[in-house]
Amino acid sequence: MNFNDINKKKNIVLFGAGYIAEKTFKNINNNLIKGIVDNSSNLQGSKRKKILNLTVQKPNSINLKTDFIIICSTAIDAISNQLIEMGCKENLDFCASPLLDNYLAIERLEKLNKSFLFTSGSAPSEVFGGGLYKVDVIKGKMKFKRLHSGFSFGIANYNNRILFIDTDKGVMELKSSEEVIKIAELPNDSRAHGFSYNIEHDKFYISCSNLDSVLEYSNSFELLREFKLSNKKDSTSTAQHHTNDNVSIGNSVYASMFSSTGNWKKGMFDGVVAEFDLISGKRLNDVISGLYMPHNVSYHNGNIAVLDSLNGHLMTDNGEISGTFPGFTRGLDFDGEFYYVGQSKNRNYSKVVGRSNNISVDCSVIVFDPLRKVSRSFQLPIEIGEIHSILLLN
Repeated sequence: MNFNDINKKKNIVLFGAGYIAEKTFKNINNNLIKGIVDNSSNLQGSKRKKILNLTVQKPNSINLKTDFIIICSTAIDAISNQLIEMGCKENLDFCASPLLDNYLAIERLEKLNKSFLFTSGSAPSEVFGGGLYKVDVIKGKMKFKRLHSGFSFGIANYNNRILFIDTDKGVMELKSSEEVIKIAELPNDSRAHGFSYNIEHDKFYISCSNLDSVLEYSNSFELLREFKLSNKKDSTSTAQHHTNDNVSIGNSVYASMFSSTGNWKKGMFDGVVAEFDLISGKRLNDVISGLYMPHNVSYHNGNIAVLDSLNGHLMTDNGEISGTFPGFTRGLDFDGEFYYVGQSKNRNYSKVVGRSNNISVDCSVIVFDPLRKVSRSFQLPIEIGEIHSILLLN
C-alpha cells in the first residue's frame, strides 16, 4: 500500500514495538504517526522507556474511527485476525509494513494451498514412472498420487474437461471421479507430445515428434490438417526436428523443437519456437531462437513463455530469462503470481557441464515468484524420473 493513499484524517498507529517499527517510522511522514501498540505487557506503559518518542500502549487503545494501523511484526496473520476481530477491515483500516514484503513472500510459499496435475513420459512401473499424477499442497504440505499409468505428455483444459496425451494409447480424459478413459485415437508411431486447444477456432493441436509436424483436429478429434516443420522427413524417412510442445492463439500455432534446421541429430541444437499461420498453413519466421532442447511453449498474461530446458531457463516477456533452475526444466503453468516449473532427472547433464555449476538430477516441481525471484521446491520420488506437463486446478 502507498501510505499517501491513507485517509489524511486518520492517525497512523504502529502495531509491534521492534526494529521493524523503527525502520517503518523512518520511511513514513513522522507527523502522521500518533501511536504504537504491542501485545507484550513488558513493553507497555511505564514498564519500558518510550519508543520513537511514543509510549507503547495496549492494542485496546486503538480508536477504530480515527486510527490506521500498520503491522510491524512478523506475526502478520495473528495480528491481522486480532484486528479483524476488533472490527477492522484489511487495507481500509490496517495493512502490513512494506518492510515485511520479503517475509510475506516467503510466508505465501510456506503456506501455499494449490492443486495441480502433472504428466510423466517415463517408462511406467508398478508404483511410479510414467503417467498422470495429482498433487495437493495444503498449507505448504504436499501429497500426491498417480491417476493413470502410461507414457503421458501434453495436457489441456477443454471446457472444464481435462484431456491429456498417452502417446501409446491416444487422447485420454480425466473424469471428475478421477477415472481415466480413452476418447480418441492417434496415428501409430507418431510419438504425440504437445497438446493445446484454440478457443477461437475450436480446434486441438497435437505436436508429433516422429512426424515432424503439428496435427490439427476438430473438437470431435477428426484429423483436419498437418503442419509440416519441413520436407526433410519426406527425403530421410525419419524425423529431424524433434518438435515436442505447442500452444495455439488466434490465427497462429507456436511449436517448440530441438532444431529449427533439422540438424539436432548432427549435434546442432538450434532450438526455437516456430510459428505457423492457421489461415495459410505456412510456417512463418521463428519467434524465439537460440534455445537448447526447449519445451512447454505456452501463453500467460498476454505473453508467450517457453522453457529452455537444458539450460534451465524460464523465458517469458520478450524471450527474456525470468528464472534459472538447476534441473532439466520441463513442465510449466502460471497462476498469476507463481510459475510452477517441473524439474526432471537430467539425462543430458554432461552437455551442460561448464554452463552450470549445479546440475540437479532430482524430480520436483518448483514454485517460483518471478517478481521477487524466490522459490520453493516440492520434491517427488526420483523413481518418477521426469515431468513433461503441469496443469493447475481450480
